[in-house]
Amino acid sequence: MGGLIEQFRERRVWRVLIAWPSMAFVLLQAIEFFINNYDLDTRFLTAGMIVAVGLFPVGIVWNWRHGEAGRQRFSRVEVSSYVVFGVATLMAAAWYWRVTPATVEPLARQTLATRSIVVLPFENASGNEELRYLTDGIAENLINWLSGFPDIRVVARTASFRFAESGAGIEKLQQEFGADSAIRGRLELVGDNLVVSASLTSLHDESQLWGEKLVRPLDEVIYLERSIVAAIKDSLQLQLSDKQQNPAASGRTDNPEAYRRYLRGHHLIQATNVESIEQGIDELREAIRLDPKFGQPYADIADALSQMIFYGIYDDPALMGEARNAAYSAVALAPELPEAQTALATMHQYLTFDWQAVEDAYEAAIAMGPQSSAPYHRYADFLWVTLQFNKAREMARRAIEIDPLDGSSMHAVGVVEMFAGNFQAAVEAFAEWNRFHPNSRWSYVKYALALSLNGQCDESADQIEAVEQLTGGRMSNLMHSWIAWAHRVCGRDAQYVAKRDHILASHAEHPDRIDPVLVGIYTTEGEFDKAIDILEIMVDQRHPTIMFTQINFLDYMGNPGVAEIHNNPRFKKLMQELDFPAPD
Repeated sequence: MGGLIEQFRERRVWRVLIAWPSMAFVLLQAIEFFINNYDLDTRFLTAGMIVAVGLFPVGIVWNWRHGEAGRQRFSRVEVSSYVVFGVATLMAAAWYWRVTPATVEPLARQTLATRSIVVLPFENASGNEELRYLTDGIAENLINWLSGFPDIRVVARTASFRFAESGAGIEKLQQEFGADSAIRGRLELVGDNLVVSASLTSLHDESQLWGEKLVRPLDEVIYLERSIVAAIKDSLQLQLSDKQQNPAASGRTDNPEAYRRYLRGHHLIQATNVESIEQGIDELREAIRLDPKFGQPYADIADALSQMIFYGIYDDPALMGEARNAAYSAVALAPELPEAQTALATMHQYLTFDWQAVEDAYEAAIAMGPQSSAPYHRYADFLWVTLQFNKAREMARRAIEIDPLDGSSMHAVGVVEMFAGNFQAAVEAFAEWNRFHPNSRWSYVKYALALSLNGQCDESADQIEAVEQLTGGRMSNLMHSWIAWAHRVCGRDAQYVAKRDHILASHAEHPDRIDPVLVGIYTTEGEFDKAIDILEIMVDQRHPTIMFTQINFLDYMGNPGVAEIHNNPRFKKLMQELDFPAPD
C-alpha cells in the first residue's frame, strides 16, 4: 500500500486530482454563461458535466503513464482505455441529449419558473390600528410588484390575507397555494420611527433565504419599501427592465409624504362605509397636491368616484368631471399601470358609454397585469351586462383561477351564468361566494334570485330571511328590487307586493330623483311605457346605470311579458342610440 502511495507521489497524480475539478468548474461556468446570455440549449450544461466526469479517468491514466517518473511512450492498452472511456462518455452524453426535452430557456429563468411566493400582510406589532394602512399596503404593493415578473407565481392578495387571518400553519400554505417561499414582515412604531423586520423564507425547510431589519422615520415609508424590493431582487436574482427599475412598489413618486398619503387613501377607499371612502379620496387628493405627477392616486380617485356615482351615492356633475379627468390623468402619467387602465375602463363604462373604449382599456389592463384578478372580473361584469356571455365566462374563469377566494371573482362567475340562463351553475357559484363571504349581503340576495330561477323556492326563501336578519331590513332600493324579483319568480305575491310598494313609496318621497330600479318594477308589472319613460330620461341625462338596460328585458329571467317591449318603436330607438356591442 505504501508503495502505491509513493508511486502516486512520484508520478504526481495529485496534480490531476486538483487540476481536473478546477478545469471542469471553469468549463461549466463558461457553458452556463453562454446559456444565460445567448439562450443556448440548457442541456449543454448537463452534457458538459457528463463529459467532465466521464473523461476524469482519462486524466488519471494519462498522468500515471506520463508523470515525471512515468513512461513516455503510448502503449496499445493505454490508447484503448482512452478510446473506451471516450466512447462511453459520448454515448452517455448522447443518450441524455436524446431522452431530455430540448429547451433554450435561460437557466436563471428556469430557476424562477419554479418560484411560487406568498406575501403575507405584515404584523402590526405596534397595536395601533392607524398603521393598518402600512401593514396591508406594503404587502399589497409587494404582491403587485412581484406579479409583474412572468416567471414568478404570486399568491393573490385575497388568498394570502385570508390565510393570515386564519392563523393556519406553514403546511397549509404549501397545500392550499403550492407556494415554496413566503415574504413576511413585522412593523412597530418606536418614537417617530418605523421599525420593519422583513424576511424571505423557504417553506420546504423554513430556512431563511433573506432577512433584514430596517429603521426609518414614519414619513419615509417609501424608502422602506424600496429597501425591501432591492433585497428581494438580489435574493431572487431578478433581472429588472428599465420600467421595473422604478418598481410598482415604489409608487412612482419620489415624494415620501405623497406616497404615505397615497397608501392611507388607498386603504380607506377599500372600506364599505361612505365616510371612510370620502376620507380616502381626500388623502389621495392631498397626495396629488404634493406630487401632481404621481399617477396612482389619480387611478384610485377615478375608480372610487366612478363607483360612488354608479351606486347613486354621488350625482354631482363636478365629481363626474373629476372622475373623468382623474382617469385620463392616471393613464397619461402611468400608461403602463394596470390600475390606471382599469379606472379608465370603469369611467367609460359609467360616464361616457364608449363601449369600444371600455373593452380596449380592459384589454390593456389585462396585458399589463396578467396576474391580477381585478381587470378580469371587472371586464367580465361589463361583458355580461352587454350580453357577451361567452367572453364574460372566460374572463370570470381566469379571475377565479388567479384569486380563488376573491368575492368579486366569485360574484362574476355566478352572475355570468345566471344571466346566461345557466341557473344551476349560478346556484353553485353563488353558494361558494356565500360560504366564503358570509358577511356579504349581496351574496345572499343574488344566491336567492338564482335559487328562485332554478326552481328552488324554499331555499331561496331561506336566503332572503338570512339577508333580512343580516341587514335588519335596512337595504337600498336596488337590493329590495332584487328580492322582489326573487319573490315574483316563485309566486310569493304578498312578499313581492310588499317590496314593490316599499320601492314606490321611497320614490314618492323624492319624485325628481332618477331611480333605475323602477325600470325593473314597471317591466315586471307590464307597464312598459312607464319603464321606457324612465329609460329615456336616463339616456338623456347620461345616467351611469344606463349600461344595465338590456338585462331588464331577458324573457328567461322571470319576466315573460318582456318580449312585447322589444317591438316597441321607442325602445328600438333607445337601443339604436345606445349602440351596445353585438350580443352572443
